[in-house]
Amino acid sequence: MKTMKKVMSIALATLMSSSFAMAQKANVKGAEKIADKKGDFNEARTLIKAALENEETKNDPKTMYIAGYVEESYFTSENVKQLEGVEPNREQMNKALIDMFGYYIGTIDMETAANDGNTKPGKYGKKVKEAFENNLLYFINAGGYYMEKQNYPEALKAFSAFKQIKKLPMFADTPIAAVDSNSMMVDFFSVITAYQTGDKNLTIKLAEEIKTVEYRRNDLMQILSQTYLENADTMKYIATMQEGLALYPNESYYSVNLINTLIQMGRNSEAIALLEKTIEKAPNNAQLYDVMGKLYEATDEAKSLEWYAKALAIDPEFMESSFNIGRVYYNQAVTLKSSDKYDAATEKQITELFKKALPYLEKVYAKNPDQCYYILAQVYYNLKMGDKYDAIKAAFGL
Repeated sequence: MKTMKKVMSIALATLMSSSFAMAQKANVKGAEKIADKKGDFNEARTLIKAALENEETKNDPKTMYIAGYVEESYFTSENVKQLEGVEPNREQMNKALIDMFGYYIGTIDMETAANDGNTKPGKYGKKVKEAFENNLLYFINAGGYYMEKQNYPEALKAFSAFKQIKKLPMFADTPIAAVDSNSMMVDFFSVITAYQTGDKNLTIKLAEEIKTVEYRRNDLMQILSQTYLENADTMKYIATMQEGLALYPNESYYSVNLINTLIQMGRNSEAIALLEKTIEKAPNNAQLYDVMGKLYEATDEAKSLEWYAKALAIDPEFMESSFNIGRVYYNQAVTLKSSDKYDAATEKQITELFKKALPYLEKVYAKNPDQCYYILAQVYYNLKMGDKYDAIKAAFGL
C-alpha cells in the first residue's frame, strides 16, 4: 500500500511538472501572438517572463527568441508612429531595442551551443539575422538619444550593440560587416561615452583600437592623451601627445600641454627643443611664440619680450602676449621701485617702464578687463592718471 502511494506521488509530481511546462509553452505562444498583433505588450512580457524562469522552457531557443521578438515588435510599433506624425515613447522604444538585442544574442548563443559550436544560423538565428539587418541603424539613434539625455551607460550599450552585431559570424563577408562612415562614427562616440561614464580603462582600450582611423582622429588623440593623464600614466600621456603632435603640428593642444608637462617635470631644455621644432612646423602659431616667451622669462626677460613681440607680429589680437609684455614691464618697474638705490634716474626709468606697459595693458583691458584690471590700475596710479585709476577702483571695488 505504501509502495502504491509512493508511485502515485511520483506520477502526480511528474504530471504536475509536465502540465506546468505545457503551460509555459502556451505562454510562449501567447506572447508570440500578442507580438504579432501588436497587442498588450505588458501582458506579452509577463507571459514570456514566466517562461524564461521555468526550467523546462528557459533554455529553449524559441523562448529566448520570442522574448526578443516581443521587444522588437514593441519597438517597431513605436517607431512607425513617426511616419504618422505621432511622437513615439522614445525612452521605452530605445529600451526595447536594447532588450531585443540581449535576447537575440542569447538565441544565437543557444543555437550555436546546441549545434556543437557551429555558428551557421539555425531556425531562429535566421529570423534574428533579418531583425538585426532591419534595425541595425536604429542602435545609432538610440545611442544619440541616450547621449542627449546624458545617460552615458545606456548610450554605450546601444553603440556596443551596433558594433557587436557587425562582428557576428552570420554577417561575415557581407555589407553589414563592412567598415563604413557609420561604424567609424559609432567607434568614436563609444570612446566619448566610455569617457563620460568615468571608465578610464575602457576609454583607453576603445581609443587605442581605433587611433589609426582618420575619423575625428585629432579629437580622439586628445581624449586618449587626457585619459592617460587622468589615469596617472605620465609616460603613455607623453607618448600619445608626441604622436598627436607629429600628426597635427599646427594643433597647439599637443605642443603647449606637452611642453607644460616637460616644464613641470623640470625638463626645460627638452621643452625648449620641442618648442623650437614645433615652431618650425607651425611658424604662424602665435601661441607657440608666447609659450617660448614664458620659458625664457625667468632667466632672460629681454629674450622673453622678443618672443612675445613675435607672437603679436603674427597675431596682433593675441591678448595673452599683450598681457605678458605689459606684465613684464610692470614687474620690472615694481622691482626697481622697491630697490635700495632710488634716485632721479631710477625714477625716470621706472616711469618709462610703466609707460611701456600701458598700451599693452589697456588693449587687454578693452577685451577682458578681469585679466589685467589690478595691474593696469597700479600703472595708472604710478603715472598719476588719477581719473582712470579712480574709474577702475570704482568698477572693481579696489
